[in-house]
Amino acid sequence: MSSQPGFWFRRAGKAGVDGIVLLLCFCAVSRLAAQSTRAERTDFRETSTYADVLAFLDSLQRLGANLEIGTLATSVEGRRVPYVIAARPMVSGPAEAQRSGKLIVYLQANIHAGEVEGKEAAQMMLRDLTLGALGPLLDRMVLVVVPIYNSDGNERFGPGEQNRPGQNGPAVVGQNTNGQGLNLNRDYVKMEAPETQGSATLLAAWDPDLFVDLHTTNGSYHGYVLTYAPSLNPNSNPAADYVRDRFLPEIRERMQRRHGQSTFWYGNFRNQEPDSLAQGWETYDARPRFGTNWMGLRGRLAVLSEGYSNADFRTRVSATYNFVREVLSLAAEQRSTIKALVQASSRRPDSVTVRSVLGPPTVQAVVAEITRPAGEGAGGYARRERTGLYRTVRMPVFDRFVAARREAMPAGYLIPPRLKDVVALLRRQAVMVEVVTQPWRTAVETFAVDTLAVGPLFEGHRTVQAEGHWTSESIDTTMVTGWYLVRTDQPLGTLAAYLLEPASEDGIVTWNLLDRELQPKAGYPLLRLRIAPRVPAIAVP
Repeated sequence: MSSQPGFWFRRAGKAGVDGIVLLLCFCAVSRLAAQSTRAERTDFRETSTYADVLAFLDSLQRLGANLEIGTLATSVEGRRVPYVIAARPMVSGPAEAQRSGKLIVYLQANIHAGEVEGKEAAQMMLRDLTLGALGPLLDRMVLVVVPIYNSDGNERFGPGEQNRPGQNGPAVVGQNTNGQGLNLNRDYVKMEAPETQGSATLLAAWDPDLFVDLHTTNGSYHGYVLTYAPSLNPNSNPAADYVRDRFLPEIRERMQRRHGQSTFWYGNFRNQEPDSLAQGWETYDARPRFGTNWMGLRGRLAVLSEGYSNADFRTRVSATYNFVREVLSLAAEQRSTIKALVQASSRRPDSVTVRSVLGPPTVQAVVAEITRPAGEGAGGYARRERTGLYRTVRMPVFDRFVAARREAMPAGYLIPPRLKDVVALLRRQAVMVEVVTQPWRTAVETFAVDTLAVGPLFEGHRTVQAEGHWTSESIDTTMVTGWYLVRTDQPLGTLAAYLLEPASEDGIVTWNLLDRELQPKAGYPLLRLRIAPRVPAIAVP
């Protein structure tokens, strides 16, 4: 092949046109081939290091990808946690993204750094959206991607049998906890990690319509390459209902039809013994300490992806990539519907569910792999011997939660001036808080604490559960200047009520913010308002 300028253009006729096409195709292929992930380069034997991810993102920019890279947080070990904005055309920031009317999607991987396929799939997706065939999706959405959320945990490389018992490769992976030893997917209420705080700030700024969190499951042996879940918190809203009832069922159908990959609701068998499979399939948890539940409680669409840990690494990356691709494609198609659902989900309900239990099951056909007991593995992980034989069993599927305790939604809450830690947490959550600037008289409800139950040590806390009741009648009270007012007639009003209610299963009482204030047979320090007062107040920054 000649290297002289204009060689292809001097050729005449169809051969010359074909040559130009071939050259353009060659350049495009070479462009993509020059940018591959560590997993791709090693034939899916290894996963990306922190340095690999940063180098990958840098090379995308050098190749002309239409993306911007920012810093979500600095980890406790000093690593910059990158986030990526991908858009076509690029937006100058959150305000322009909102004005564009495009869907805003937040995609997160590697919150558990031993669960590695999401990190690889996120990188591949960024490449293919900005340099490859998936680019047209960016005409209809702005994508915010955090490909290596738990940067510190990612670098705690160790044998897979140690860091991810039972996971089918790679041989060496990071650990699930961050540099503080915290499980970041249990931190969305208490917000103690810099990663969580940075993520909350980023999400408050960009206000995505859809939140997607990429994980790897472990536990049961089943016949699906990936399982998924919507927000499971029973404080439902139009956005959460749509994800559960329409969006995810459509994704499941597309995954099977377009990619030949079977998927199902996330969960585990209640009993993996072959003769006991019919006991049922059960999902995980409803509390907002988990990211997708937290986003659902905030009135946004939320999707949890769980690659199947017993599938090989290549298959898990493929399934996760295809799942994300279908989620983005369907979301783009349904942009108008999703925007309307998000708007409708900001309305204040009449009540707030503060405790949950599994709801009644539906009977569904579930594919199980038949296994035999095979002793105990590292970390107490119960091994089972796979047979390669699959059986479809009709069984009860427990895939949603219902209210175990519900409280009437008040007009607002009053927080005494001394509880600045509570106010700081609310502001990190992006809940609007005001401080009252003059004395006033108002009618309030009080909560009497009957008992307090303290749980075992978890994430550095001994969680607390309060039992008690609100007064049935409001009491006229003179309030002094400096009290904080949290109105529930705000976009995050349901989240605010959930956090502040004393009987909440995952609120400020749970995470010890009021330990010095609470005693059995005493009053709760926060007060509740049936009618929001008209009183001078200024917003807390």
